[in-house]
Amino acid sequence: MTMLKIYFTSDSRYKIDKKFVKKYLASCWQARNLPSGALSIAFVGSRKARVLAKQYLNDDVEHPILTFPYLSHVRAFPQEKEALQGEIVICYPQVSLYAADKNQEINKVISHFIDHSLTIMASQRQKG
Repeated sequence: MTMLKIYFTSDSRYKIDKKFVKKYLASCWQARNLPSGALSIAFVGSRKARVLAKQYLNDDVEHPILTFPYLSHVRAFPQEKEALQGEIVICYPQVSLYAADKNQEINKVISHFIDHSLTIMASQRQKG
């Protein structure tokens, strides 16, 4: 059985069902047979999303999701045993707008973007 430690970060102003996100993420991770380890997921605002897009994509637009798969054994914190497998950054305002535009519940949209992110991570592992 795949074990996944999830580091969750979010601004308190965002109404996120942390329990749902963690459970869904762990379930999808296991279904894709991704390796045991740790994963960081962060919900950020538009400003932070734009800074990250500029830094890593050379793009001046906030994307709803950014995925950073790690193929080497990075530790989230030196004292941790689990290797950090990757990071997912979700721009909550963008996801919220997307949900409103598609007339969908926010958890459904977050699930969609998590699926997208894990598909990227799985394909990078196959290439890696």
